[in-house]
Amino acid sequence: MKKRLCRTLVASYGSEECITVKDMVVKMRREEIHSIVKHYQSFLVTTHVRADGDGIGSEVALYHTLAGMGKKVCIVNDSPTPQMYKFITPSGGVYIYPQFPKDRAAVVFALDSPNRERLGRTQEIIPEDAVIINIDHHISNEYFGTVNWVAEDMCATGEIVLTLLKGMNVDITADIATALYVSIVTDTGRFTHSNTTPECLRAAAFLIEQGARHEEISKNVYNTNSFNLIQLRAQVLNTLSLHAGNRIATIWMAKEMLEKTNVDAIDTQEFADIPVSLEGVTVGVLFRDMTKPHWVKVSLRSRDGFDVNIIARKFGGGGHKYAAGCEIEGNIAEVQEIILEELEKALLQSGSSISN
Repeated sequence: MKKRLCRTLVASYGSEECITVKDMVVKMRREEIHSIVKHYQSFLVTTHVRADGDGIGSEVALYHTLAGMGKKVCIVNDSPTPQMYKFITPSGGVYIYPQFPKDRAAVVFALDSPNRERLGRTQEIIPEDAVIINIDHHISNEYFGTVNWVAEDMCATGEIVLTLLKGMNVDITADIATALYVSIVTDTGRFTHSNTTPECLRAAAFLIEQGARHEEISKNVYNTNSFNLIQLRAQVLNTLSLHAGNRIATIWMAKEMLEKTNVDAIDTQEFADIPVSLEGVTVGVLFRDMTKPHWVKVSLRSRDGFDVNIIARKFGGGGHKYAAGCEIEGNIAEVQEIILEELEKALLQSGSSISN
């Protein structure tokens, strides 16, 4: 069967080497998107609400690429850009809803978003007849685009975008390389998460070769904190508690904490990684009051093979095996009780030992 597949692909693509099914899919998606890019002139690039380094890095790289081709392009997001990523965003052409250009886009790149709803209010300005190119690496992606390039085996959406740009023979400038390096380094947790693959490290090395400003990235993303943010972190750390025989760690962030320290919630994304870092902990959870009254944002992190995406999906959320999230109506105490009950049941079913 494998030999017949190889012969078929050789006949189709003229290669003397055996092309895998994955290679074929990558080639098809790349050529399909390249054809769309060549055919159309106006583009809108967006990502999920509360954009992170992967979403922002991917869209900034595409922005520079399309602008360099002479295309009309803008970035429109539902949420403000976190302070740590502002150094890579272009000086113009970036809008935060409800600001957006009046000219309609023919093509929309939806990046790092598992479904259309996660684009937030930006989805309201997508023309009904627009070509939607959905590029993502979430296992929970719902294939909502006209074209869907979903690669769960890639470490970040930025790695998919890099694969696309290389296939289109795009000149990877220092600005593009820097944006994509932000994407990869943040979504792998500085190359510490399980999605740190050999391909991921090769991509990072290639981006540095192309001029990615990794020292600037390290300074802005990981080594620059405001005094207020450090104060908030101290308050949040004070909420740390252990549950289920110390297998689950939780922290929480009330809206009063944010107001008192004058910190925007968008700049606290890294807080979700704190509880799971404790020795012996399998699951870490951050509970945060949302701006929407009586709703709580739940950020789940895990290790040792425990799948938090399953938990998040029970409440309409999603993400990855080791990092997922959802939003639940209620106050922090109520939502924590609900989530802890689900996590304890799941830990028992997975064979993890829990002692009271």
